[in-house]
Amino acid sequence: MRRDFRINISYRASFALQSVAIVFQLALFFYLSRVVDEAVIARQGLSGGYFGYAALGLALLTILQASLGSFSFKLREEQTTGTFEALMTTPTSPLLIVLCSAVYELIRATVAGLILIGAAVALFGLRLVLDPGSIATAVVALVGCLGLFASLGVAVAAFTVVIKRAAALLALVITGLALLGGVYFPIEVLPDPIEQVASALPFTWGVDVFRASLLGGDIDAAQLAGLFASAMLLLPLALVGFAAAVRRVRRTGTLAQY
Repeated sequence: MRRDFRINISYRASFALQSVAIVFQLALFFYLSRVVDEAVIARQGLSGGYFGYAALGLALLTILQASLGSFSFKLREEQTTGTFEALMTTPTSPLLIVLCSAVYELIRATVAGLILIGAAVALFGLRLVLDPGSIATAVVALVGCLGLFASLGVAVAAFTVVIKRAAALLALVITGLALLGGVYFPIEVLPDPIEQVASALPFTWGVDVFRASLLGGDIDAAQLAGLFASAMLLLPLALVGFAAAVRRVRRTGTLAQY
């Protein structure tokens, strides 16, 4: 964390540019909300209209993108700089290395997501339900989402170890989850077979609970429990997969290749 913070703080312009990008992104959906038929949003009992719906979805998508990309990006960076093989030969567990490699980026992405929500409130007048119960539920849902995102990120990192370049896989996963997770629109508008798939995704559950907690909707306790259960199941599986990937490249002699 200390290393990554010192590296990132040396590029201060990137923070300012990211803030401007957040405002432009929010402005896009703010004005888009003026031409969107909000009948489907209203039927869900959520306040804030389409803009509030999209803004909270974008906040989680921002965290998802960083979570999925940071693990593989860090490993790819270690591969291309020639330090990955050295890291894998240290007494430190490879599982601990991959988990800790993206801690700073996870924290930074979470802060960026919260800044996005704050900008939606301060600059575009989004009204959130901010009572103790809603805030507590939102925090719990966010923690569950971080666990889920970390497990997916470690899984992508495992593919990076083996196939070296996982940018296409990363783009596919992020785009697919954005489409099926209800980030931009309710999944009810999807065709029935696709809607059934979307409703079974833990990412969809996390988005639904997080959004409902801050927009006055009905909280589905089963979705929240399923989110945590999925994170607790998928993270160990992803770590096992990463360990298997490291063993494979060691066995094939491709650990240092990139």
